[in-house]
Amino acid sequence: MKIIVTHMNPDLDALTSVWLIKRFGPNGWQDAQVKFIPAGSTYKGQKVDSDPDILHVDVGLGKFDHHQSSDKNLCGAKLVLDWLVRDSKQFKENEALLRLVEVVRDIDWAGFLKYPDAQKDHYSFLFFEHGIIGGWQKKFRNQPDKHLEWGLIVLDGIYENLKSKIEAEEILKKGAIKFKTSWGQGIGANTGVFGFVTVAQARGFPIVVSKHPKTGHVRIHAFRIDGKIDLSGVWEILKHRDPQATWFLHSSKKMILNGSKTNPNMIPTKLTLEEVIEVLKKILN
Repeated sequence: MKIIVTHMNPDLDALTSVWLIKRFGPNGWQDAQVKFIPAGSTYKGQKVDSDPDILHVDVGLGKFDHHQSSDKNLCGAKLVLDWLVRDSKQFKENEALLRLVEVVRDIDWAGFLKYPDAQKDHYSFLFFEHGIIGGWQKKFRNQPDKHLEWGLIVLDGIYENLKSKIEAEEILKKGAIKFKTSWGQGIGANTGVFGFVTVAQARGFPIVVSKHPKTGHVRIHAFRIDGKIDLSGVWEILKHRDPQATWFLHSSKKMILNGSKTNPNMIPTKLTLEEVIEVLKKILN
């Protein structure tokens, strides 16, 4: 039995990587089982890419993972597509696939934050009517029960996302700490609200930090269109201040994770939100 491995709570890049293999991969991969593991690990601790019947995508730091690289032209789905293209000319000429993966790559590198009015609600529905539903109706003609089942699930997700967005907006107004850096005004909050970081970035804050009040995990995100922020110095100080905690510096040097939905095994920091912010202020000034 062939196995596709990706990280827990898969994002768009991970989902697309699995989809590409199951829909367009070589014979035998269409029926592959999909296994989910914490980010930063491999399936059953095996060496990544050591078994031809096990493919790790967007996880494992293997041939279909891009997290060991700072190349913004790459994502897991792009690496999978490149593999398909090498094996078959038809994929090189499949413009729909090429364009689909390009959008996934852009979103994976937070390109959506550059969209005009990125905080607007309509992005939650973008292309749902004419893109997604239209595609279902074309591929699964005269199967309204299936369209309804999937549509209700998608709307459940959009609804929950909008509820979280409203919570995040309230935190930005009343429960957040603003601080100055040479890159602009940063913002931080003790919150576990899903989407807080994204909403804050869309509002123009170049530095956003959150600490989950229950788990204690910290997330730091930097966003600048000119790409000049580097959190390496912050990462070094945080490791020194709390060496028992897990501190992961993303290859872009613009994200530090002390906890992640893709890896629940990360050890939370004992540092307070205010202590983390002081480190940010010291380095970024």
